[in-house]
Amino acid sequence: MTLPIMDLDSWTLSQSIVVFSVCALVIAIAGTRITRVVDQLADRTGLGEATAGAVLLGAATSLSGSVLSVTAAYRGHPELAVSNALGGIAVQTFFLAIADMVYRRANLEHAAASAPNMMQNGLLIALPALPLLAPTLPSLSRLWTEFLVL
Repeated sequence: MTLPIMDLDSWTLSQSIVVFSVCALVIAIAGTRITRVVDQLADRTGLGEATAGAVLLGAATSLSGSVLSVTAAYRGHPELAVSNALGGIAVQTFFLAIADMVYRRANLEHAAASAPNMMQNGLLIALPALPLLAPTLPSLSRLWTEFLVL
């Protein structure tokens, strides 16, 4: 016997919108709180805001997407796994652009211009390029891979 709330096929559109809105509100509240905590940790530990944000906030916010990608790959859906990862990066970049337009006190791209941020941006550009370029690259044999390692 399943609970009525868990039978997602029987939800109406309005019920789905309400649940989605409640979840979005919880995420917004929790995200604001965790951002404050990570900022305080960065100040207290001397880690730096860029590193703390990338490691702590990045890990916390991408945990659900990572679980989804690993589960999709494990169940034999590689397209979903790769699309989820690339889509997550695209959506986060979109929200950064929105934040840059809305936050009028400073230009975010200039306010956050530091060497660690620039290195992370370079890595952010390079890493999604790997799965996008992989289908166009020649296949490598085990012998060729061993040659590259030596």
